[in-house]
Amino acid sequence: MAKKPIKIKRNNSISGKRRQRNYVVKKVLSLVFAAAALLAIGFMGAPAIAEMAENMSKPKPQNTPSPTPVVTAPAETQPTTDPSDIQIDTTKEKFVYGMVEQTALYSEDAFKAAVDAVKAKGADNVVVTLKDAQGLVWFDTQTEIGQQAKSSTLADVKRLAEICEEKDVALTVQLYVFQDRITPTINRDTAVKYKGTDMNWLDTSKEFGGKPWANPASSAMQDYIYALVKELMDMGAEDFIFTGVQLPTGYSLEMRDFGVNEAQLQAQLQGFINTLSSKVAAKGGDAYFAFDIKAISGADVAKYIVAPQRYGAENIVAAGTAEDFAAHGESAVAALGKDENVERVVVWNTDGSAETDPKADNGYFVK
Repeated sequence: MAKKPIKIKRNNSISGKRRQRNYVVKKVLSLVFAAAALLAIGFMGAPAIAEMAENMSKPKPQNTPSPTPVVTAPAETQPTTDPSDIQIDTTKEKFVYGMVEQTALYSEDAFKAAVDAVKAKGADNVVVTLKDAQGLVWFDTQTEIGQQAKSSTLADVKRLAEICEEKDVALTVQLYVFQDRITPTINRDTAVKYKGTDMNWLDTSKEFGGKPWANPASSAMQDYIYALVKELMDMGAEDFIFTGVQLPTGYSLEMRDFGVNEAQLQAQLQGFINTLSSKVAAKGGDAYFAFDIKAISGADVAKYIVAPQRYGAENIVAAGTAEDFAAHGESAVAALGKDENVERVVVWNTDGSAETDPKADNGYFVK
């Protein structure tokens, strides 16, 4: 408890009043003595004051300043601040992408012919898919899951990169990520489950060809993708397009169980995109993320939870059919171009040609 302040009580007794009168007398006497002292000081200081007045009446000597050298700057044209005189280069570098079919990975000659074909259409980037939408892996991976998911035909990634360099085009590797029906059957820890069970969720019934999906919140699935990317970078791949970075689609969506709530699931997608971007950038490459143009426009974001560009990917492939682009493309691509967080936008009309594609600021696909 805080102490109360102590009050000082004033004494109004007769002895107190006497002390007050004595104080007044002493105060008057001190003022008299002070006045006398000032008169004495003034008398003694009179000569000094007179001398000061005499000095002030005398004319002061004039000080002539030393001449300062004048430096004349050479004549030059001053820069203008008129904005109309400033030339700004607004031209952005264009990138044209050409997708090479899986059959072109069968042989070196087939790949060279495929590169020549897309290059003739203006492509300066060649895209090869080395993990497809089924989950098949098309190169000689040493990962435990990938060993069981290999295609019967495997690409020599190092040689593909060499051929592209010889032909003066860049190699870009596409990997499908969580859109994967094979991996969940190899490693059940990677799968989306039915709620409250350990059964793999299917996007429709088995009778209609239902397939499982990989779980974005599964650390085993994320680690698998990271390992594939490391192997590919060690083989000479630099740039990547990551497709299927999403939640599964289909029927019975309310029965999906990711093992986390929606906020945590969104955080998992965010962390996955950030990590992939950092890993690729550390090797000098660029990581692109393919998102549906409908979701980018805000028309259908369900499989991304939020508009996918909000995950902060610097390089975005806006993908969709000609119909999708006709309905949503122009404004959505324009908005991406103005987004200060987006470095590059590549338009991928999955069923059209370059002539009918809306052109992004930075690139587009040819077929």
